[in-house]
Amino acid sequence: MSSGAEHNLRAKAEAKIRERSQAIQNLTLEESKSLLHELEVHQVELEMQNEELREAQHRLEEVRDQYTDLFDFAPIGYLVLNEKAIIINSNLTACDLLGIERSYIIGKPFSAYITNGESRTLFFNLRKAFETGILPSFEIKMKHKSKGEFTVLLQGTITKNKISESTVCRVSLIDVSELKKAEILQLKHKSLQKEKEKIQEYLNLAPVVFLLIDTEYNVQLINKKGCDLLGYNSIEILGKNWLNNFISLADSKGSILSHKYIKNENGLLNPNFESFLKCNNNNMPLMSWTNLTLLDENNKYIGTLIAGEDITERKKLESRKQKYTEELEGIVAERTKELKEALQQEKIINEMKSAFVSMASHEFRTPLTSILSSTILIEKYNDLNESTKVERHVERIKSSVNQLTNILNDFLSMEKLERGIVTTSKENFTLKVLIKDIIEDLHWMFKENQKINYVEKDSIEVFMDKKILRNILINLISNATKYSQTDIQITAFIKKNVLFIEIEDRGIGIPENEQKYLFTKFFRAKNVTNIQGTGLGLSIVKHYVNLLEGTIAFMSEICEGSTFKLAFPLCP
Repeated sequence: MSSGAEHNLRAKAEAKIRERSQAIQNLTLEESKSLLHELEVHQVELEMQNEELREAQHRLEEVRDQYTDLFDFAPIGYLVLNEKAIIINSNLTACDLLGIERSYIIGKPFSAYITNGESRTLFFNLRKAFETGILPSFEIKMKHKSKGEFTVLLQGTITKNKISESTVCRVSLIDVSELKKAEILQLKHKSLQKEKEKIQEYLNLAPVVFLLIDTEYNVQLINKKGCDLLGYNSIEILGKNWLNNFISLADSKGSILSHKYIKNENGLLNPNFESFLKCNNNNMPLMSWTNLTLLDENNKYIGTLIAGEDITERKKLESRKQKYTEELEGIVAERTKELKEALQQEKIINEMKSAFVSMASHEFRTPLTSILSSTILIEKYNDLNESTKVERHVERIKSSVNQLTNILNDFLSMEKLERGIVTTSKENFTLKVLIKDIIEDLHWMFKENQKINYVEKDSIEVFMDKKILRNILINLISNATKYSQTDIQITAFIKKNVLFIEIEDRGIGIPENEQKYLFTKFFRAKNVTNIQGTGLGLSIVKHYVNLLEGTIAFMSEICEGSTFKLAFPLCP
């Protein structure tokens, strides 16, 4: 109540008292007693009303305190902004988000606490909110006084300030930085899961058994070949002890491989051993196992990667061969030469088969070891929230998958070529575009600062099988980058309706005494045994060149490099 209103009320009360004083003078004794009683009752009523007012005021103060606590200690930051985005009020949670006391925030522009470049987004949304009455939710980057940048979800409504009758925007701030990190990790997890599924798909294509066991010899991974051979699905195999449930040194007839040992004195599996495999259908094929011990970065044993080949038929063949050889010793001299040639041919076949199995086991082992070790480290780095290291190992997994893909492509290409099911299909295309695409596809395998220089005299348009030429060039260019540390030179030109392509490197070269075997299947020179490869690439190239009715020649010197020359007749 204002002071003027109180003065008027008092004047009226004093006037009434004067009137009553004149009336009281004429009252009798009984009327005076009755009047006194009424006054006493009225006084008590006034005191009771005053008490109720005091209690109502006390409750109002409690509600106000509760509202203040609710506002200040809410889990979400709250700000009150005017149309110029000046902060009129702030709760303590918002102050904590910004790392600044409330007294320093009130009256400051909200844009002072957001990162550079975000002010336009803020003012655009705020202006639209004052027009529509609602501030839709949007994300914005803000600055903590000492902790740096963080992301908040901002939303609000437009209301009127009852005291000043001005329009304000009441804004809520939710820190979503951790949620953003979680979303990124979830996306990376999904990407990694897809990579794992892709790895499993490639393992399932392998013609040999692949499995991973832990330090207790329990199966953690097995490919389709292993499941098919055992006669179980993967769920029935995973988690079971590999040695106790599936390995036997004695066959179904009791014959024991007493000269083979599974474990050494440290409890680790020996690199190579043979055993019988206990299958669901009571079959017991004889297996040859190659075991790779896996160690973590502290050289602690964490498991074993195992590759197995069914050698039952090979052993039977060797046994029959031995028996047959003994019988042949009694055959007359006229057939000795013929038998020696047959045995020599059979020996070559067995050596090629052994070379294939050994090569496949070796070539798969390196990328698979890289994949498995990276997968284990990724799990550790995810727990430690070290996303940078996770990304490095994801790239390592992708590179290993590319290696496996190249190996499988070599196997499939050679098989199709030898069966004669590859046909040619000619089309018009620009050679420069084709080579540029190949260089981009192979860029992942280039060494640091290594590049390919392509030179052609004129723009070359050709009509021939583009896919086969692409396969030829991919093999030769990838070999050049693999065996060389420096740049590769590619030259192309057409002369007398013949397309000539030369690929020159300054790499390690090919030993002269081994050059005659260069296009032989599975051949690898002695100076490249430490470099990954299947030994099929140049044999495939030779087949493809013949399909295009072309020729391939090369020149090479040790430590000087190699030059491969291709020539393809073109249609007139």
